[in-house]
Amino acid sequence: MHRTFVLPLVGGMLLLAAAPLQAQLSFEPAVPQPIVALPPATVVGVEGSSGQFSATSTTNTMLWKQYQALQTGTESYRCEQCGGGLRYPHQRCSCNTHMFPWIEGPGNCDSWCVGPKWAVEATGLFLFHDDADWDRVIGDVGLTETLLDQFDHGPGGRVFATAYNDSGFGMQVGYEGVNEWGARAEFEPAAGALRTFDYQTRLNSVEVNFLPRVEFPWKFFSGFRYVEISEDFVDFTTNAKPNPVPVSAPVAETPVVDSGTSFLLKNRLIGFQLGGRRDTWQWGKWLSVETFFNGGVYCNKFKRRDIARTVTTTVYGDDIDTSDVDEFTQVVSTVETPIRRDSARIAFLGEAGITGVVRLNQCVALKSGYQVLVVDGVGQGLDAYFATNLQPSTALYHGLQFGVEYRR
Repeated sequence: MHRTFVLPLVGGMLLLAAAPLQAQLSFEPAVPQPIVALPPATVVGVEGSSGQFSATSTTNTMLWKQYQALQTGTESYRCEQCGGGLRYPHQRCSCNTHMFPWIEGPGNCDSWCVGPKWAVEATGLFLFHDDADWDRVIGDVGLTETLLDQFDHGPGGRVFATAYNDSGFGMQVGYEGVNEWGARAEFEPAAGALRTFDYQTRLNSVEVNFLPRVEFPWKFFSGFRYVEISEDFVDFTTNAKPNPVPVSAPVAETPVVDSGTSFLLKNRLIGFQLGGRRDTWQWGKWLSVETFFNGGVYCNKFKRRDIARTVTTTVYGDDIDTSDVDEFTQVVSTVETPIRRDSARIAFLGEAGITGVVRLNQCVALKSGYQVLVVDGVGQGLDAYFATNLQPSTALYHGLQFGVEYRR
């Protein structure tokens, strides 16, 4: 004799509905699985007199597959459109909510088929700055340098987090920067005098990108970016200070004046960028190559401060008539005169890189590669030494990157 029943398919009620059937069958208990809410549905089926529940006794094939998975504790379906997390490692397509809630997601790292799929990349940077044109300074000073030091690599970092949701696009937030590069030149204009040129520069960048959720290896994106390039160029001359011999009733020595000018520049680039990335050229299961490029037009909100600084040092010698007191002193006074100049100008930025990836497992990968960043239309400290207004120039940064990536 048969009877018709109604089984509401709502979230955790699925397990409760399957429990009475499990007691009548000879299946092993299923391993508890994480459950998410499924759309409500009404399933009409038929239970035989023997209490068995079969594919022929129900008109809902999805319910039958879910029932099988509950009893065996194994997957009976996969999120094929996501590539299984192997073919397209960056694919973050959301699993179909009509599939089992315990299907492995695109990250292939857990059993949850809900929420965004994301990746976090932390990379160390060793970028080189193009050389300072010290020949212009040497020609202006008219002396032979006693020390000439160029920019070397600058250590920095790169952190990017990407998350894809079920609405067809993903969001990426990233930072990269180097703090700082340094170069120096020294001259001896007179005996006991030292004229130095210290050149320091820093790069910091924050960006927000929007990426479409597609299955193709090439993915194009757009976003906003803020880049700050700071340039400090300091010209300062230091003179030798007297060391008077203790005498009776000493008099103040002639003041010694040290002077120089600091040229402090900030290029603040705000703009829109377009770019693309190819997720992978893959060799085998765990080795792949990734590339990226981007570029954009920016408004450079240029800020410049010239600070003329004078340091006056007066030395007083010791009086030998007061043996219990040491009157040797130095009195130092500093005067600074700042001048500020601000302007705005169009700038261009382009960036590209290539990275090799070795996957330790389906979640964690080691990455190493090379990247190039070119910025045109920025002010540089050495140019500020020769001109009072903004002299647009091109800055080149390039070097190694290496780090780790985690994907869910």
